[in-house]
Amino acid sequence: MTKRTELPGVEGQSGHSMQRRVRTILLVATAALALTACDKLGIGGGGEPKGQVVATLDGQEITVLEVNAELAGTPIPPSMSRREAEKLALENIITRRMLAKAAEERELNKKPEFLLQERRAEEQLRVQALARDIAAKVVTPTRDEADKFIGENPYLFANRTFFILDQIQFLRPANIDKLGLEGATTMAEVEQILTANNIPFRRQPASLDSLGANPAFVKEVTSVLAKKPDELFMFATRPQGAPAPVVLVNQVKDTNVQPFTGDKAREFAVNFLRNERIQNALKAEVDRQKKSQAERVKFQDGWAPAKAKDGKAAAAKPTPLELAGEAPAAGTGMEAATAAPPAAEPAAAPAQTPAG
Repeated sequence: MTKRTELPGVEGQSGHSMQRRVRTILLVATAALALTACDKLGIGGGGEPKGQVVATLDGQEITVLEVNAELAGTPIPPSMSRREAEKLALENIITRRMLAKAAEERELNKKPEFLLQERRAEEQLRVQALARDIAAKVVTPTRDEADKFIGENPYLFANRTFFILDQIQFLRPANIDKLGLEGATTMAEVEQILTANNIPFRRQPASLDSLGANPAFVKEVTSVLAKKPDELFMFATRPQGAPAPVVLVNQVKDTNVQPFTGDKAREFAVNFLRNERIQNALKAEVDRQKKSQAERVKFQDGWAPAKAKDGKAAAAKPTPLELAGEAPAAGTGMEAATAAPPAAEPAAAPAQTPAG
């Protein structure tokens, strides 16, 4: 069995879910500004709803812009009309504001934990605004640059491959180096070793798409296939929330090449390169701010962060699908505000394995 490969863990929130929340917050803020403008124009005021105001709650106006913000990013079921969806969104706004006012009447918004969360949310919103500003200044790759990238990365495009694997998954034990897994030559032997050491595991078929998988895993798979196709190989990664790294013991059972070409491939490449540039620009800003930490931050005894052994913190690289804007991204918290619109979907792929 080949020597196992380790990947750093990936932490963070879903980019798409965070982006939807950020978009809603920003649109509500825009609605609030528009409401102020309406007041200056003499639109609205107390009493019955009129004009762009669709309802009032305790004399405070709710505008059509706020209703649209509530609906932003939410698909309307085919069985529901636009007006029905708008009325439901308005009801949600009214209910939320009633509950918020009830919390305020109980002075819950003055409690320390609320103030801390409020500050954190505001800071995150500012960081996301900074990220969008940085991303807006990134130059979109040209057609020639996209074509060059396609030619230099055949495993994503011309040689895009689906791998069918026989896979055993288990949480890495502390004594993994003493188990003798490196000497196993069959999946049955791996099962015997794990069973003898009372290590829970799961064995099942798995599929891997080279377009969306971790490049390091794809490199390991292709390296094994080039040398000894039947050889077992280990790969370790740490999914978000896992109590320990997950070890994957793999054996390739079949491969299927499905080229990814044409306009969709070029669009994918443009998004990949643009998001890669955005990631680099965001990282540069983070690094720039961190360099000033020594002068700007004073730690109390025992609170200074520990230095990495190699002087650098390990960083997990995004997968190709993440960089193309087609999968959730994780990282500093800035990426969610900068994700590009999804590229045209590539050809249908089998389900991803945890290695992807």
